[in-house]
Amino acid sequence: MKYSKKTFWLLLPIALIVIADEWIKFLALERLPSDGSLVGGKFFALAIHKNIGIAFDIPFKLEFVIAFSIIIGAVLLKIAYDDRIKKPGVSFASLVIVLGAVGNLYDRIVYGFTVDYMIWFERSAINLSDAIIVLGVVLLLLNSRRKRKNKLTEAEN
Repeated sequence: MKYSKKTFWLLLPIALIVIADEWIKFLALERLPSDGSLVGGKFFALAIHKNIGIAFDIPFKLEFVIAFSIIIGAVLLKIAYDDRIKKPGVSFASLVIVLGAVGNLYDRIVYGFTVDYMIWFERSAINLSDAIIVLGVVLLLLNSRRKRKNKLTEAEN
C-alpha cells in the first residue's frame, strides 16, 4: 500500500468504528448476558465478557493497566509524529493502534474493565477496538518488513 496524505483520511472511518464500538459496548452491557450464557453458536456468539486485565485476561491492577496504556499510547503518538514524512506507513499504523487502544482505555476508565462482546469458538472474547489494534499491528509489521526488504534489495545492488 502506498501512503500519502490522502491515506491519513482513512483514520476518520477507523475512528468512527471505535466510536461505534463504544456505542455497541454500552448497548451490550444493557442487553447481553454474561459469558456464562452465550447468544449464538459454537463458532461465534454474543455475550458480555468483562476483561479486568490485559490481553488474554492476564490480571493486573487497573491503575497499572491504565498508566501503561497511556505511556504506550504516548510512545506510539511520538513514533507517528516522528515518522510521518520518511515512514508514513509506520506513522499510519501507529495511529491505527492508538485509535483502537483509546476505545479500550475508555472502557477501563469508565467501567473498570474492557467490554468484550464477540465470543469466538466459545473462548476468545474481543471487541471492535481489539480488531482495530490487531489491524494496526499487522500494518506495522508489513511496513517494517517492506522497509527491511527494500534495504536488502539496495544492499544487493
